[in-house]
Amino acid sequence: MTNQGFEALSRICLNNWHYIRHKVLSFHEGINFFTGHSGSGKSTVIDALQIVLYANTDGRAFFNKAAADDSDRNLIEYLRGMVNIGEDNRFSYLRNSNFSATIVLELRRSDTGECQCVGVVFDVETASNEISRMFFWHKGEIPEHTYRIDEKEPGRAGDTSEKLGKMGDASGKTGNSGNVPGRAMSIEEVKMWLLETFPKEEHYFGSHNERFRRQLYDVYLGGLDAEKFPLLFKRAIPFRMNIKLEEFVKEYICMEQDIHIEDMQQSVMEYGRLRQKIEDTCREIKQLEEICSQYGEVEALGREMEAYAYYGARLDILQDRLKAEECRSKIQALEEEGKKAALDIEEEQAYIDRMTSQGDELLQRITMTGYEQLKEQLLALGDLVERLENSGNRWQQTADLLKAWEDVDSVSNRTLWDIAAFDEGEITGEALSRLQGDLEEVRRDAAKQQQDTQSELRELRRKMKKVQEELAQLKAGNKAYPKELEQARDILQQRLYQETGKHVKVEILADLLDIRDESWRNAVEGYLGYNKLSVIVEPKYARTAMKIYEEMDREKFSRVAVLDTERVLAERHHAAAGSLAEEVKAEGAASQAYVNFLLGKVMKCGSVEELRSHKIGVTKNCVSYHNYRIQHINPALYTTSAYIGKSSVSQRISILKKKLKGMEEAVKPLEDAAEDMGRVLELEHLSQETDVYLEWKKDMEALDGKRKEQEKLAAKLEELSSQNVDQWRQERESLLTLCEQRKEVLRQLQRKAYELETNQKQERDNLVNLNDVLMEKERKLESSREHEEELEGILASRQNPRYDSLRNDFQNRLAGAGERRQQEINRLVELRTGYLRACPNRNFSPTAEDNDAYQELLRHLNHERLEEFRIRAAEQARTAVEHFKDDFMYKIRSAIKEALQRKEELNRIISRLDFGKDKYQFYIGKNKGPDGRYYDMFMDEALEVNPSDLNIGLDNQLNLFTMEHENHYGAMMNDLISIFIPPENATAEELEEARRNMDKYADYRTYLSFDMQQLIQNEDEVIKIRLSKMIRKNSGGEGQNPLYVALLASFAQAYKIDLKPEQTRNPTIRLVVLDEAFSKMDAEKVASCIQLIRGLGFQALISATNDKIQNYLETVDKIFVFANPNKKSISVQEFEKKSFGQLREKMGDEEA
Repeated sequence: MTNQGFEALSRICLNNWHYIRHKVLSFHEGINFFTGHSGSGKSTVIDALQIVLYANTDGRAFFNKAAADDSDRNLIEYLRGMVNIGEDNRFSYLRNSNFSATIVLELRRSDTGECQCVGVVFDVETASNEISRMFFWHKGEIPEHTYRIDEKEPGRAGDTSEKLGKMGDASGKTGNSGNVPGRAMSIEEVKMWLLETFPKEEHYFGSHNERFRRQLYDVYLGGLDAEKFPLLFKRAIPFRMNIKLEEFVKEYICMEQDIHIEDMQQSVMEYGRLRQKIEDTCREIKQLEEICSQYGEVEALGREMEAYAYYGARLDILQDRLKAEECRSKIQALEEEGKKAALDIEEEQAYIDRMTSQGDELLQRITMTGYEQLKEQLLALGDLVERLENSGNRWQQTADLLKAWEDVDSVSNRTLWDIAAFDEGEITGEALSRLQGDLEEVRRDAAKQQQDTQSELRELRRKMKKVQEELAQLKAGNKAYPKELEQARDILQQRLYQETGKHVKVEILADLLDIRDESWRNAVEGYLGYNKLSVIVEPKYARTAMKIYEEMDREKFSRVAVLDTERVLAERHHAAAGSLAEEVKAEGAASQAYVNFLLGKVMKCGSVEELRSHKIGVTKNCVSYHNYRIQHINPALYTTSAYIGKSSVSQRISILKKKLKGMEEAVKPLEDAAEDMGRVLELEHLSQETDVYLEWKKDMEALDGKRKEQEKLAAKLEELSSQNVDQWRQERESLLTLCEQRKEVLRQLQRKAYELETNQKQERDNLVNLNDVLMEKERKLESSREHEEELEGILASRQNPRYDSLRNDFQNRLAGAGERRQQEINRLVELRTGYLRACPNRNFSPTAEDNDAYQELLRHLNHERLEEFRIRAAEQARTAVEHFKDDFMYKIRSAIKEALQRKEELNRIISRLDFGKDKYQFYIGKNKGPDGRYYDMFMDEALEVNPSDLNIGLDNQLNLFTMEHENHYGAMMNDLISIFIPPENATAEELEEARRNMDKYADYRTYLSFDMQQLIQNEDEVIKIRLSKMIRKNSGGEGQNPLYVALLASFAQAYKIDLKPEQTRNPTIRLVVLDEAFSKMDAEKVASCIQLIRGLGFQALISATNDKIQNYLETVDKIFVFANPNKKSISVQEFEKKSFGQLREKMGDEEA
């Protein structure tokens, strides 16, 4: 299409890139073809090429997009050469010590042959995978040393040239690694080489991606668009035909433009905020009006309550005055009754005095006979005899209780003799003290025996309970592991879930083992000992489990062990033939490895002699030999602590049942002994002082004499009773009885008098209190003429009004009004609280007594703030519309016009191409969907002038936004403006939807339709067929051709191939890289497309698997055959056109 020169990719140099140690590939200026099986390394070279052309070392957006294996490589994997070594995603690296890597592109002018190189060098720290990099450029070809240096001499800045000179020619023209000497140059070495080799203007280096990228596109590659070129180049490589034609044109031809809408959106949002403020203020005013109205209701009820309270207080005073008058009347009546009661008391007292005098005279006569003295002596002697009899009874009761000691075996004969003496009442004080001491000693011995027996019983029962619990667990199917082991397993399971987020299995080794030969069970159980209770997790969690165990309670879990399954599995452990390990079946590789470690060298033996023939051995009857020592294994390890396999449970159940039976048999004698000791301790043991018992003995000895004395006195008193004394005594008793009756009458009279006096005093006190209360009430009650007149009217309207009843009525009314007022206050607080919740910036009290703050704010908002917001909102609305029209609409219009211009340019390019009968052109026009309604608004002729070009001082000033335009599109503009205002208090989903809408309507392509048309020339007209419909019907090669036409036209425009001869420009690259480019085309169509590439003057790099090679042999200029048989070393064979026959024969042999 043009003979202008361009920058052709002539060579690429790769050092330490993926599976390539060193390669230099040479390219043809025309069509280059990469072929090989999937994974052979084609994408490795293409990704290296992209790193330099984009000046981007990230690679996440483009690495391996040309590959068919769907792998997801990153830069460190490319640099270090990651190799998969297993199906479980395990991998290793080819490069495991620090190294450097190089990617360099050599570009040669197609017309002058001048060369330049652009590239990047990496330094890699393998311990941390830290990568340093430097981009560079220099004039001239790739040097002979191909950026490598003698690896025998360490790199120093001062001798770089000398070392490079020793390398000789290492250009690698064949493209194969071979046995290349030296190593790749480091960043510092490349830098020094550039400084030593080239003048300042002929080289450049730096680690800053963006600075190098500007130089790359503006200068080295001939002035490419820094945004559009990499996007087009990147998308073209993995280009597939499953894209709709409209989307293709949209993504590849009319790429998105970054139309900044921040100012417009800020202006619109500010208007939205002001509009919201007006709505909020109106809403606030309405709430404040409700609050003020409600406060009026509260105040009205307050006034009503004030009247009721006044009426009640005044009626209460009137009622108290009435009570005071009644009180005075009562006091007067009580004084009269008191006088009468005083006279009655005086008369009754005189009568009682006369009766008492007569009784005293009779008593004097009786006293002179001695009768009373004898009677008193007899009463006193009766009390003494009763006390002596009680002492004798207590002595005999104690003697009877002491006889029980005769049945106690541990009592001495002396003690029994002393008890007999006590029973006969003949015991001395000394013998009594001795008996007390002997009994106390026997009791001390019994108490100690009882304590020891009970302690032994408790320990035995504790062991029985433990055995019973263990039996219950075993019968339930559990192995009854030690509690601390179960607790440790639970803790590890919980902590592992917290650390890893996964339910990690925590098991006990014994659960994973079983015995092959039961005759060796005891030996295995015993020799493993407590190792069989080790806690096990999967190897990948072992390190975490051990860290958790380290933090657990040291004392509580000291007998628990966690097995390092990661290490035990990593180290090989074999079991010797004839070892005890052969008798153990283990579940899981780690369990088996640990069993082999513990038992793999323990040999099974039948006798002591056989034991002595091995370093370590054991017999079936659990005799072990180790370290030249023979020893019995602790039976507990294979009896009560047997845990391996299912049969261990039944074995332990049998052992524990037998043990429990023995314990139960041992309990009964201990219980009997404890009961016997208890009975001994309950026996009588003379606990009182010795003097008490001696006093009883003395009382018994004196009893008979006192009884005789009592009989004599009784006879003498009987003799005196038969004389006149008895008659005097009866008369006196009658007088005393009458006297007592009259005294009771006197007492009643005195009580009545006292009551009258008390009542009188109480009434006087009441009167004083009433007067005080009245004075206080009258002082407190503020006089109100209005309320007084109202009350007088109420009282006058009633006949004989009752003050208390009326007062109660007004108090009830007051209570009712109070309840209603409280309800209204609650409603007021509710309204205020709702308001303050809606307006948190208002620091008012919701329970304030007055309403001043709310009333003042209502006045302020009504008369000042609302009007201010309305004025500002009107101004901001005008500003928002101006931003929308001046900024956003003009940018969208400009982007649409640029797209239409681009369409014209592309159509001009493809109009010159020869497709045989086929002619194509791009179509870009108004969107046919709902969003197309905005197109005319943007493209209206009234918007033709750029607002920034206007001069306010011009006489013929243009009005861009005429009233006609606004009248016609005003509703539509408002509709679109509203899209850019995010919803108030929106949810995350609503905000995301708003963001998508903003992105959509800020993209000029939203308002356009995209397509391609096939032009068919008839005799008198040109028929245009929309290809989007045709391609949907035909997804084969016939449908691919127009898309490739469109893609190549975009590249022609990017590389400025369509410039007219008189237009000068710097030569650009013309490289097009296509992967699986023509997968569904036959050879004829492939040839047609490649001819199109040639016709446009592109240099192409086409990649396809080797099963497609026949379609390309006749049309390409050079073929590169890739191979990677061992998945860690890429080889490349280069075939020029003249060698294609040889390649064809080779392929034929392979197919045969």
